[in-house]
Amino acid sequence: MRYILVLVFCLASLGLAQPRVGTEDGLTRLVFGIPNEAKLSLSRSGNEVSIRFQGTPPRNLRTLLNTPQVVGYRATPSPGGSTYVVTLRAGTSYRTLELANPRRLVLEVRSKTPTTTARPRSTSRAPAPVVVLDPGHGGIDPGAVGFVHEEEAVLEVALRTKKLLEARGIRVILTRTADKHLSANKAADLGLRAAMADSKRTLFVSIHANAAERAAQGIEVYYFGETIDQRLLSKAILENGGGALGQRLTREAQSVAQRLMRDLIAQANLKFSEQLALKTLRALVRETGAVSRGVHTAPFYVIRNARIPAILVEIGFVNHPAEGKKLATSAYRQQLANGLAGGIMAFLNSGNAQR
Repeated sequence: MRYILVLVFCLASLGLAQPRVGTEDGLTRLVFGIPNEAKLSLSRSGNEVSIRFQGTPPRNLRTLLNTPQVVGYRATPSPGGSTYVVTLRAGTSYRTLELANPRRLVLEVRSKTPTTTARPRSTSRAPAPVVVLDPGHGGIDPGAVGFVHEEEAVLEVALRTKKLLEARGIRVILTRTADKHLSANKAADLGLRAAMADSKRTLFVSIHANAAERAAQGIEVYYFGETIDQRLLSKAILENGGGALGQRLTREAQSVAQRLMRDLIAQANLKFSEQLALKTLRALVRETGAVSRGVHTAPFYVIRNARIPAILVEIGFVNHPAEGKKLATSAYRQQLANGLAGGIMAFLNSGNAQR
């Protein structure tokens, strides 16, 4: 992702900095650094989003951003602090997220319609969210093998999830629709899948299944990041191609993870990914009754450069004597699809999804 980071001078003496502004195709993010003791509240009126900070000195300012999504912002004194008013352009949606250590508020504004060509106002609905579903493996790479082959199970779950989401008005893109690979070169295959998680889409879900030497069962969900857990690192190496290739791609992904931790804008996207992971796991466990193995971070290559919220879901263990057999049944695959679709819809309809 290419960010144009605009750093406006800091108001250090006030304990409240003017926001950092990051832009990319179809998106503008404002990141406000705020003191831990300050209180804040948000409201919207028309095309203006108001953020009221209490516990900071009053401030008067006006800044023109003139991005395709945001006209600019102004700050005025309010009781106990200042109120920042961000003026949005027509045809945009927004979401907010609060981060800690250090404390920040992220305001993300996205275009609902393409901004490259001026178009007359239309009474038609805004374009539907676009969800990318990535059934892992396929073709020359069967993935995990047990009572069922991973490549086959995850494809059917993805197809069923696609049908459920489309019934709710969501546009769905599959990275594959049959038992085939995108490239015979594993690194290239993963790269082609990862490239679909661009800013023109809304979110990305890579679907996989587990296997273990010892009896293990349950569902776990990942978003991108580092890990010191050797089990999770070994899993990442396996999903990244295994052997020397998997080790190399995992090292590359770890390098990306370290860089993202220094990027405030990227951290905001990872927080949205975490929320998508949590909602998806809850929905999957509720629908299936499976064991919850939690939400984790790991350096999976396929989600390393996602421009949108992105997760990797392990829907169960193919070699578990009970769960593996369930994964082979149509009924259980439908339950998994219900859970995936439910988690995705919960995220899209939450306060942090596009509004």
